[in-house]
Amino acid sequence: MRPVIDYSKQLRQKLAEGRTFDQALSELRAGGTSIFDCIASVRSFRKCDLAEAKLLVQSSPAWSDHREITAEV
Repeated sequence: MRPVIDYSKQLRQKLAEGRTFDQALSELRAGGTSIFDCIASVRSFRKCDLAEAKLLVQSSPAWSDHREITAEV
């Protein structure tokens, strides 16, 4: 298994440019970011626990099709 990559700087940049949280997550996904990297990035950006970060990412329209995959994470 590869290490998780933190994209919180890119997330912060997208939000600073005026994108919504969901738009920023969609753009990260479109750029090839995995759901696990998104969860780690949200956790780092928001300074929240893993459960909250997971909920925020899974609730996003960007990752709604992956809810079952990460149910056990």
